[in-house]
Parts: sequence; structure tokens; C-alpha cells
Amino acid sequence: MTFLPIVERELIEASRRRGTYWIRLAVAGVGVLIGGWMMLVMRRERPWELGQAMLVATSCAVYLYCLFVGVFRTADCLSEEKREGTLGLLFLTDLKGYDIVFGKLVATSLNAFYGILAIFPVMAIPLLLGGVTLSEFWRIVLVAVNTLFFSLATGMFCSAISRDERRSMVVAFLIVLFFAAGFPFLSLISYEWSPFLPIYEYLLIPSPGYAGAMAFDVPFNTSKFNHFHASVLFTHVLSWGLLIAASLIVPRTWQDKALTTGQVKRREKLNRFQLGSAERRRAFRARLLEVNPFYWLLARHRTKPFAVWAFLGLTAFVWAMGLLISPRDWLHDAAYIFTAVIVHTVLKFWMVTEACRRFSSDRQSGALELLLSTPITVKELVRGQILALERQFAGPLFVVLMMDFVFVLAGRHDSDLIVVWIVGMVIFVADIVALAWVGMWRGLNSRRPNRAAAAAMVRVLVLPWMIFLLLLTMAAVTDAFGRRMTNWDGKSAVYLWLIISLAVNAYFAIPARRRLLKQFRSVATTRFDAGSGKEG
Repeated sequence: MTFLPIVERELIEASRRRGTYWIRLAVAGVGVLIGGWMMLVMRRERPWELGQAMLVATSCAVYLYCLFVGVFRTADCLSEEKREGTLGLLFLTDLKGYDIVFGKLVATSLNAFYGILAIFPVMAIPLLLGGVTLSEFWRIVLVAVNTLFFSLATGMFCSAISRDERRSMVVAFLIVLFFAAGFPFLSLISYEWSPFLPIYEYLLIPSPGYAGAMAFDVPFNTSKFNHFHASVLFTHVLSWGLLIAASLIVPRTWQDKALTTGQVKRREKLNRFQLGSAERRRAFRARLLEVNPFYWLLARHRTKPFAVWAFLGLTAFVWAMGLLISPRDWLHDAAYIFTAVIVHTVLKFWMVTEACRRFSSDRQSGALELLLSTPITVKELVRGQILALERQFAGPLFVVLMMDFVFVLAGRHDSDLIVVWIVGMVIFVADIVALAWVGMWRGLNSRRPNRAAAAAMVRVLVLPWMIFLLLLTMAAVTDAFGRRMTNWDGKSAVYLWLIISLAVNAYFAIPARRRLLKQFRSVATTRFDAGSGKEG
């Protein structure tokens, strides 16, 4: 009898895939580019300062990657099998729950692990430059691998308890975020209320971020309290607990069971909460059908706009707690910018996932073909999707822009800061519009909505920053701006950032809109290639 047969099969299959090797090469190449970029920018610094800066930069990037990769890699692996009805076929054999869980874990996480494994040699370059000890390097490696294990285990657990892709990914993201940032926030509150009690120290132990910060030599050797090993052990044990729980849950959740009377009543109450009473549903349906039939189909659930407002309410609550605990630290330009960056980023991610999800799932299920066989036109379908996105996000986006304007007034003493805020607000609106169009087009062409959303985000959000940093690097290396542009200053860099962002948005959004309107019918009526996994 073979122990963990699915794991063995997945390892053999992965060894034959080209992507397994190309991903390692690509990630290592990215690490070399980051290291080379820092060497160019900091070429005048002393070697040990360059080594420390490189280690901090690469470690932070690897840590963030390890922390959230499970949301994208494992949070839908089991729930997808449930939706497609293939998970039950595995249980017709003598496979156990742990066979399937660990098999899926290996299948989905192997490339993620190879990715960080390939970048570790790049992270070791600072050892040659000086200023970094061997023990510090190995602590950082340990935290990275442990954090990756925790993220993947969390995604696997959420996938085991859920059937819906969106719900599984959101729950996994919230769990990871709670452990990474929630416990440090609770520790800060505990310290402000009772600094003489050691409870705030122990509230940091469950956070992987605490272990990541303590892995460096300075805090590890000089901190008044050092719970590094306890934090690593807690995260590791918790990860195994999540995998064991997933192994026990999977055999009991793959099949549909008859609902009890109490479950039926609870489902009816939930449906009434999401859609409203019968009278309100009829009035709402009549009003939206006059505008656009597809709009009514997408906008039936009242909880979607409510969730966005709830996020803004939670942000306001955190701000209120921060002002109550430490008003001097919160009434500061850095706190304003940090808040705006977090809120803007979350809303952009939310927008692009909503834009991708409907067209992708409806094309895969064949619902788009049925819709296109009715008198409804392609323009009406696209307009219905746009109206649904406006209904969900227009109000919150307006509130966020008003919040940004308040922050602008708070920093009106600094003219450079005002320029940054105004440019940031313009780019925020432009990114939202571009993500809507690119997201709809990528979603229509993709089997998986999360991959479509990632592709849209790379094009609209990541690419402008890469171009911007490349130009700044070239300027720093050649000193071109210093010789040829006498008025080059911080505002010029902000204007350059604006031009690049708007140009990239137009480059991707305008063709996406044109293709969506012209090629929608031909793409929507083409089936995905199930054999190869390629998109038609």
C-alpha cells in the first residue's frame, strides 16, 4: 500500500510539467532584478549598509508573498471539486480525507514553495556584503517557510468548509489578516490600557508578522522580550491543526444532505435578508427590469453594497480606536497616507474581482449562451454589469474620495503633499474604471475568476509601478535628469507617476472595452477546452 498516493502522483506529474521549472527560474530572476536594482540605486552606500537594505527589502517581499499566497493557491482547490461534483468520486475508492487534503496541498502549493526556494540564494547575497549574520539569515528563511505553510493550511481549511469560491477566499484572507495584523492591534490596545501587565507581549505570539520582525538581529538581540521561537512554534502547530481539521471535515461536506426544518427556516430568513421581502422584491424587480434585465439579475442581492459599506464602517471604527488610544500618532500625515493606501487597494481588488466573476462563471456554466439566445443585446449585458458595479461601489467610492479630500485639507500646509494627494485621487478613479473594463474582458476569457482578476491587477496596478521604478532607476544610474532637467524635483516624479498610470490604464482599458463589445458573442459561445485546461 502506498502512503499518500495522491501526493506521490502529484509530485510525479509536477516533475513533468515545464511550468515547475520555469516558475523557479522566473522567481529567481525577479529576485536578481530586485537585488540588482538596489545595488544600482545604493551603489554609493557602504557594502554592509547595502547588504542590510537588500535583506530587509527581499525579506519583506517574500514575507508578504508567503502570507497571502494561500488565499490564491489553496482556498478554492477543494471547494471547486465540490462544485463540479468530482470530490465524491475520490471517496468511492479507499482514499481517506488526509490523502485528498495533502494531495491537493502538494498539487497547489508546490510551485509556491519552489518560488521562495529559488529566491533564498538571492537573499543570501547580503551575507557576502557584510552586516548580516548567518543566524539572522536562517531565522528569516524559517519564518518564510513557516508563514507559507500557515497560509496554505488556512486556504485548505477554508476550502474544506466552503463550496463557494468567493466565500472561501474571503474567509481565508480574513483569517490570515486577523493573525497577521489583528493580534498586533489587540496588543497595542492592551499596552495603551495597561502597559504594566505583560498580556500585550503574549498577544503578539500568534502573529506571523511578529516572528518576521523578530527574525532580524537588532530586535532579536535587543528587545526587552523575545518570543520568537514561541511565535514560530504557535504558527506551525496551528497550521497542522488546520490541516487535520480539513482532513476530518472533507469526508463530511462533499455530498448534499437533506435540510432539516430548522435549516430550511434559517435559509429562508437568510434569503429574505439578502433579497428583501416579497413585496420589496417585486417592486425592486419591476424598477430594475425597466432599466436593464441583466442589471436586475446582478443587483438582486442587497448584501453586496452592504459589505462594502461595512468595510468602510470597520475602517472608521479602527480610526476611532486609534484616535482614542493615541491621538498624536493618528493625527499625522503618515497615518493619513497609510489609511488611504489600504482603503484604495482593498476597493481596487474588490472591484476587479466583482468585474471578473460574473462573466467567467456564466460562460463556464453556459448561462451566457442562454442569455445571448434571448432578445437582450451584448451592449445591454455589458451595461447591466456596469450598472451593477456602480450600484455596489459608487457610493463608497464617493465617500472615500471625500475622506481623501479631508486628508488633503489636513495637510494643506505642505504644497508637495497636496500634489501627491490630488494625483493619488485621480489615479484611484482611473484605476477603478480601467479595472472594471479589463476585469470584465479578462473574466470573459478565463475559466477561473481569481486568475482573471490577478491578470487584470498585474496590468493595471503592477505594471505602472514597474515602469516608474525602471525610469527612476535609469535616472539614478545615468543622472540624466540632473544634467538635462534643471527643474527636476519631487513634484516632477509625482507627475511622471500620473502620466505613466494614465497611459497604462488607457492602453489596456480602451482595447478591452472595444473587444468586449465586438467579440463578446464569439468568445461567450466558445467552450473552454476541458482536456487541456486552455481557454477557448
